[in-house]
Amino acid sequence: MNKTKKSRGLTIIIIVVIFLVIAILFMFFELSKKVQMNNSPINGNTTGNLNNSGLFCEYNGILYFSNGYDNQALYSYNPDNGKCKKLVDGPTSNINVDSHYIYYTRNVSQSKETFGLSTAAFKGLYRMELNGTKNTCIYSGTIGSAQLINNKIFFQNYSNDYGIHLFSVGIDGTDALEVLAEAVNPTGYYNNSLIFANTNDNHHVTMMNPETQQKETLYDGNCYAPVIEDNCLYYMDIDNNYSLAKVDLTTKEKITLTTERLDTYNVYGDTIFYQVSDSERPCLKRMKTDGSSIELIENGIFNSINITENYTYFIAYDSTFPIYRTPTTGTVDVTIFNEALDAIK
Repeated sequence: MNKTKKSRGLTIIIIVVIFLVIAILFMFFELSKKVQMNNSPINGNTTGNLNNSGLFCEYNGILYFSNGYDNQALYSYNPDNGKCKKLVDGPTSNINVDSHYIYYTRNVSQSKETFGLSTAAFKGLYRMELNGTKNTCIYSGTIGSAQLINNKIFFQNYSNDYGIHLFSVGIDGTDALEVLAEAVNPTGYYNNSLIFANTNDNHHVTMMNPETQQKETLYDGNCYAPVIEDNCLYYMDIDNNYSLAKVDLTTKEKITLTTERLDTYNVYGDTIFYQVSDSERPCLKRMKTDGSSIELIENGIFNSINITENYTYFIAYDSTFPIYRTPTTGTVDVTIFNEALDAIK
């Protein structure tokens, strides 16, 4: 009898242990699926980069980029060892990064079949872990510009019914909703708010609280592609042939930085890169934010000007490669981003 009781007791203990192990494994499985939320204000990339398709994003010394040599697949690059790693097939753009995840958009225009699935099924807004695992679609559809602010992604959503409207969705894929029935470009960020030019009305620079969606006018100029850096507003001045203007947001003093018409520009710290729109002499230039030290970077038509701490990357118009780069500050030295090319060989 004692042996029988001991045997039953041991069996019960084993069963309890098995259930505990299963419960613990289930708990870890559920926790692994839980999305890590941001506990402090954050935006996912610089305004200037997002205005230039968001093909590059630097976070904690690692560069996440859309590799034009590989159909704009998403890669990471560690400058410490010079190595690139492919994370997901392309085409990718609007790259945003926080301490846990990479966010990006994918729009595939072809309708061909891929492994029996229409490539249209891959259109949308995605989230993946920094190491490239757990790639998850958090919003399906045709997406334009997109920016991470805190725990929401604000993005342009396209529909055949209404064109482009501003939407948002939680980084966990919940609470997708239409924010504004306007073609807002949601790339600006200032004082934990979304900044954009009001294209439906007067092109004034508008500030919107990302939680309440309350709007207020920040600056009443006729503005295109606004960027705020160090409490100064930069924008392409529609009233002045899309030249580059700068406004001190404290004093409201405005100065014109260029006489040339611009196609695009980017601001990083005290440095501005800008593409001159000229039918005879188009070129990429660089200057200081006070308008001084103007330098020629390269003759030709370039876009997708994306700036990081050490290098500024750019691509010839209507192309995805070669990917050019030059030091963001210091001596101009245009080279090819060979690491991105070598990564596909």
